[in-house]
Amino acid sequence: MKNLILGIFALLIASCASVGAVIDSTKSVATGLLDMTVGTASKVVSAVAEDVADTTAFVADTTAGTIKAAADKVDGETDQLQNEEEKK
Repeated sequence: MKNLILGIFALLIASCASVGAVIDSTKSVATGLLDMTVGTASKVVSAVAEDVADTTAFVADTTAGTIKAAADKVDGETDQLQNEEEKK
């Protein structure tokens, strides 16, 4: 009987160590997966924000260039009209 009790006790201790190892491994995998997911999401959000900023800057520069070109064209046309009026 004494050997049976010692055998069950030894088996119980070994089982607890195995269960503890599985729990610790699961925690490690879960925290690693969570860290990876959060890190990836952060990188994606940063990349999207940078792309939006670059696109906005491009649109602003293009619009400013278009407006300046239009203003120069209008200025040139008005100068021609003023020169024609002065000749009369």
